[in-house]
Amino acid sequence: MNKLVERRLEFLKMEGLGFSLCEIVKHLSKKYRKTERSIYYDAETRGTWQPLFSQLYDLDKARLIVMNRYDTIYREASFMFKQGEPRHKPQSLKIMLDATKNTVELLGLTSFTEAKEQEERAFLDKQQIKQLANLLVTLR
Repeated sequence: MNKLVERRLEFLKMEGLGFSLCEIVKHLSKKYRKTERSIYYDAETRGTWQPLFSQLYDLDKARLIVMNRYDTIYREASFMFKQGEPRHKPQSLKIMLDATKNTVELLGLTSFTEAKEQEERAFLDKQQIKQLANLLVTLR
């Protein structure tokens, strides 16, 4: 892979992991033996090169990769829940629950409670509209 492309992909990865720009610049300038200024230039011009990466990267493939990661996280937490110490069980359950929630969100699914809440909100909105309409009629 082209070193420039590799460097910019790593830039995006580090940024996604929450590293500050200063940390990213120091790490990448050392790793790729570039001046800090050239890494800052990548950050300044990312509006031109980042969309190209997005076009090249298949979003369905990205979803599958993320789903596989959540699945792996869930399986590891499940294993720790079954085999681990009792004091680690609550943490394992939380990780399993978070992985499940994130997978559901990634797939665009809604839970039964969310669907019911949305339905109730829509019903309340309709009631409020009717009340406002009746109020307007009485005011005229």
